[in-house]
Amino acid sequence: MVTPEAVVLDLPTAGVATRAFARLLDLIVQLGIGFAFLVGIGFLAPVGVSPVLGTLTAAFFVLLVWPIGLEILWRGRSVGKAAFGLCVIGADGSPVRPRQSVIRGLLALIEVYVSLGFVALLAAMFSPAAQRLGDVSASTVVVRQRRRSGGAGPVVFYPPPGHEAYVAALDVSRLDAADFSLVREFLLRVGSFAPSERFRQAVSLAEAVRERMDHRLRADIDPEVFLVCVASAFQWREGGLLRDVSRGVAPVAGVPSPGNPGVNAVW
Repeated sequence: MVTPEAVVLDLPTAGVATRAFARLLDLIVQLGIGFAFLVGIGFLAPVGVSPVLGTLTAAFFVLLVWPIGLEILWRGRSVGKAAFGLCVIGADGSPVRPRQSVIRGLLALIEVYVSLGFVALLAAMFSPAAQRLGDVSASTVVVRQRRRSGGAGPVVFYPPPGHEAYVAALDVSRLDAADFSLVREFLLRVGSFAPSERFRQAVSLAEAVRERMDHRLRADIDPEVFLVCVASAFQWREGGLLRDVSRGVAPVAGVPSPGNPGVNAVW
């Protein structure tokens, strides 16, 4: 799993105000869905559909199924969160799990809908990470996904020498842009860590990526080199960036040397 330090580097915690505006946009979307449900119930009433049952079904879908399902399918995002560049992740930096989304959604019934957001707002204001009760119970946090600044160009990760065939065989289809962002951030800042911390974070992040890919790792590969291979394979799959190198518009990242001389014995 990704360590908290790696998350702080690339994904700052979302503020209370930003979360409130994102939630407001989500509520507008939910109201629209609820209105569409009620209109549909009105059309079905003449054929014997109970208005009470239809209304309860609509409320269940709008308040629980829609927000929980969307967060699971969209990897921690909702319409409001996507609009404001927010995302729900595990408190340890790992991607949000379905169980965590369900807990957050159930507690939102009380702290968001029943209390009209007062409980959620109060809890977030007194939380160092702006967590509402659902986040605390589910061990999640809402973070801001940084957008690229104009001066930060893309960085290309070529396969490490001798690992070209390994990179070509890597299946990175289970990884998305957020996963790649964390790997990229770690590799670009690896030189700023103390050796012991560098090794610990490399092993932690590499293990999380390996599990997500469902990949059997070769015993002779250093965790940092493995992460470079993953970054290279992901960019090959996405395309575009590697072609930019030949035109001189994208810098090439170097291959990190192992951060621990005894890495293979532990890894």
